[in-house]
Amino acid sequence: MKTERLPRKIPVGISQCAMGDPVRFNGGHKHSKVCTGLLAQCFEYVPLCPEVAIGMGVPRKPIHLLVEKASAPVDAVRVIGVDDPEVDVTGPLRDYADSVVPELERVRGYIFMQNSPSCGLYGVRRYLANGHGIDSEGVGVFARRLQQQFPHLPMEEVGRLNNSELRENFLTRVFTYDAWFRCVEGQDDQPPERMLDDGNEADADKPRSLIARVIEFYTAYKYLLLAHSQDKTRALGRYLADAKTIPEDELRFEVRGRIMDILSRPASRKDKTNALMHSAGHLSEFLDKREKAELKELIEEYRLGRKPMSAVLTLLRHFLPRSPHSFIHSQVLLAAEPAELGLCEFH
Repeated sequence: MKTERLPRKIPVGISQCAMGDPVRFNGGHKHSKVCTGLLAQCFEYVPLCPEVAIGMGVPRKPIHLLVEKASAPVDAVRVIGVDDPEVDVTGPLRDYADSVVPELERVRGYIFMQNSPSCGLYGVRRYLANGHGIDSEGVGVFARRLQQQFPHLPMEEVGRLNNSELRENFLTRVFTYDAWFRCVEGQDDQPPERMLDDGNEADADKPRSLIARVIEFYTAYKYLLLAHSQDKTRALGRYLADAKTIPEDELRFEVRGRIMDILSRPASRKDKTNALMHSAGHLSEFLDKREKAELKELIEEYRLGRKPMSAVLTLLRHFLPRSPHSFIHSQVLLAAEPAELGLCEFH
């Protein structure tokens, strides 16, 4: 199995201030070296600042989220001026989000600026009319609208990407979301490494049904999904068992949503170990006693936190050519991790 970077960068939306552009309310920026240095190795950014786009200017008076009562749901908010409550930009921010949907159809992820009443994704402060802050349960109005427009799109905040585990999880989700559109939605529905059961290269001219593409995608991602949630992955497998009875649009939407939901939970060491053991099981009949023991010991060392996952993957890939079975060759889990591509640690 070949593990290579894509020949192109993946388009990802981003809050413009994170790029170092002075578009914040105070005329400053929130430049992120993680985004513009590390992640820019594989992302082609689409920078947007909704507050500037709706004509608020730079610098501008600050705004915040207003709710009528503490129990208000996430969407029952208004974005008003801190100094002048007559300034209400709730509608314009939502309308702007709707207007950029065509432009964002091509992005495969979005990175938002934290704590922003327009772009914050988690824990944005909410206020009552008397100016008292009540909680940190808000979501920026622009970000929330894009969540509704693109319910499966991988999203993360700039600040959280400083955490290597969250960064790797975001990368995994973006890579998977991009692969879904290339391999299932028809933008590139003939993956170059796809093999037939007999080991011959698939006929590139042979059309495949949506059901076939969806099942093939699930099959290739099965062990990676198991590393994130065993229960949800098995439930998805049961759902796909009835794929022929499900309308295509429903199947496409439901499976994509379930896959992205599974991957949204960072993989635990326990579940990763389980997936690695499954992979090793497919190779065991082609290994001698010493090799089996070596692989088993290395997986146990990983489980105990003494060895990195990349060490196990390297050994599995070393043994992989011995197996003639297409299933194990197709497993994305055995492809290069983001960490192996140098995208999860600074150098």
